[in-house]
Amino acid sequence: MQSAIVSSWGQFTRRRFLTLIGFGAGAGLLSACAGTSQPSNPGAAATAPIATAASSGVSTAPPAAAAQQPKTGGVLRAASLTDLIPIDGHYHHPGNGLSSWIVYEPLIVYDDNLNPQPLLAESWDQSTDGRRISVTLRKGVQYHTGREITSDDLVYNLNRILDPKISAGIFSGFIPPDTTWSASDKYTVVISTQQPWVNVFDFFSLFNMVNKESVEGPNAQSSAVGTGPFTLVEWVQGDHATYGKNPNYWMSGRPYLDSIQLTIAKDAQAQEVEFESGALDFTLLPAIIDFNRVKDDPKFQPLTLPNPGGFFILQPNPNTPPFDDKRARQALNYAIDRQRIAQTILLGLEQPRDLPWPPGTPADEPSKQLLYNHDLDKARSLLAAAGLVGTSFETLMSNTNPAYNAIAQIIQGDLESIGVTMTITQMNQGSMLARMNAHQFQAYMLGDVWSNFQPVTVLTADASLNYRVNNADFHDPQYTSLVTAASTEVDPTKRMQLYSQINDFLLDACFDLPIASSSTRALATRQLHGIGHRRNDFFTFTDAWLG
Repeated sequence: MQSAIVSSWGQFTRRRFLTLIGFGAGAGLLSACAGTSQPSNPGAAATAPIATAASSGVSTAPPAAAAQQPKTGGVLRAASLTDLIPIDGHYHHPGNGLSSWIVYEPLIVYDDNLNPQPLLAESWDQSTDGRRISVTLRKGVQYHTGREITSDDLVYNLNRILDPKISAGIFSGFIPPDTTWSASDKYTVVISTQQPWVNVFDFFSLFNMVNKESVEGPNAQSSAVGTGPFTLVEWVQGDHATYGKNPNYWMSGRPYLDSIQLTIAKDAQAQEVEFESGALDFTLLPAIIDFNRVKDDPKFQPLTLPNPGGFFILQPNPNTPPFDDKRARQALNYAIDRQRIAQTILLGLEQPRDLPWPPGTPADEPSKQLLYNHDLDKARSLLAAAGLVGTSFETLMSNTNPAYNAIAQIIQGDLESIGVTMTITQMNQGSMLARMNAHQFQAYMLGDVWSNFQPVTVLTADASLNYRVNNADFHDPQYTSLVTAASTEVDPTKRMQLYSQINDFLLDACFDLPIASSSTRALATRQLHGIGHRRNDFFTFTDAWLG
């Protein structure tokens, strides 16, 4: 049997994953003392039907047609702007259920109340102090190669994610220092920590199980082998991917579809034209203006994942002029007209926010939202005090979402009115990632995710707010102390008090500027049924069927 120890934080790289777009589901507070759990239908949480969007933009119950008897067979024709790069199951990227993530599976899934439900983990037992958890794998689950997964595979996967070259540091914030794990029998792994692991189930829900022989084999960069309901049959980078039905899937009778044919769209307009012409059954992340335009068309289903946990953000670089002066970052925050952006660009479907927390979550404080209420006079005054009147800077953004540029243009116009020049630079995903990892930017606009998990996860593992390693390379002893305390506090009430102090710090430091919520949306034909979701903003197709 294998074992491993995480000896210190120092082994992790400062290189961070760029979160390209924030969508998702909402949050709740999960006790650190969850016990053994195994519902009668272990796949139910992973394949729960998502809500449809009413004309008001509010999620409603699924249509009655969802109760029809599922049919087996058929090819789902889908499209997405996001390619599978990278294809490695240990590299989290915004494929939203149409990437290689439908090939892989994690240990658990959350229901919509943030309660962990078994998936590859059949059961678990966690100590009351949150320092030890025993995980038992589901027996008989096979990789697509036909080999059964065992505790050795879980230990291998835990060891592998520690390599920053593989995971780009995405999972480093989850695992407490001096954590150990070892296999106690063929299907059980015991994990021990020196401090309470408050967000262990967040980690379990994001941590995919890959196959050692495949990820270390000669085709590791072009193939994906997991345990999921679909296998990756073919991938032509930048063009299409074909997924086939896993004939040996552990969940009896699933999946219903024979295959999924994914087109990698060249641009959002082409993707929408193809969908509306009838050439597609499902289109992921349509432009919000297109979603709003067709959501009441009886031919289509507007789909919105419940309880959004993503955010549009603007992140200035606190180590580069002019934003190495906190007053310039605060001025930029005052210059953002969140209400106008939410109503005109996001068409009232999203909510303006100052802090990165969805309503009702443990860290959300309504009284502190929208404190930076569009005040150009205040912004001008701060810039004058810093000697930065007439300053200029560049803002980078991905070309994957038309809303980015539209939002940036509003901010650009307001800044121009107070004598500040903001240059907008749109980039492709790969180029953007390179600039972000090298911290070569003055500001960028993209999206954050995971606010629908425990706040500790956002503060310790998110690309923009991680107190140790973040896109802006921001570090502060007070911030480190507050987040460290919150991430080890098992008492939910005391943790909420720490969150309040963290909110005050975020509002003052202004190194990450939320703009508005961002929900994961899709459009489907009325012939598609049974689309589900995971809480980490991914659509699932285990129960999907055509009829």
